[in-house]
Amino acid sequence: MLLQLFLKEPFRIECSIAGAHEKIAECKKQILQAKRIRKNRQEYDALAKVIQHHPDRHETLRELESLGKELEHLSHIKESVEDKLELRRKQFHVLLSTIHELQQTLENDEKLSEVEEAQEASIETDPKP
Repeated sequence: MLLQLFLKEPFRIECSIAGAHEKIAECKKQILQAKRIRKNRQEYDALAKVIQHHPDRHETLRELESLGKELEHLSHIKESVEDKLELRRKQFHVLLSTIHELQQTLENDEKLSEVEEAQEASIETDPKP
């Protein structure tokens, strides 16, 4: 009987070792899974922190709508200013044209005065027969 025990003992030890190896392999799998879960949780927490820094959708939509209205208002103001600028350009052009015409008129009047003075001077110097 002692011989049977002695022969069965290495078999038991080998079975225990094989069982221990299986348990170690299972524990390694569990550790890897736990590491993966921990990594995913850390990534989730990091993303959650980033998301918390941004406003929620409703607030963002309200702000976007407000900015759209402001943009539309500023576009109307821009059009108004551009129209006013164009009007001022036209008025300035008319003013310059009028000034040019006035200068021409003054020059013509001056030439006419010179001609009349020359004629008067020639009449005074010419004796009448």
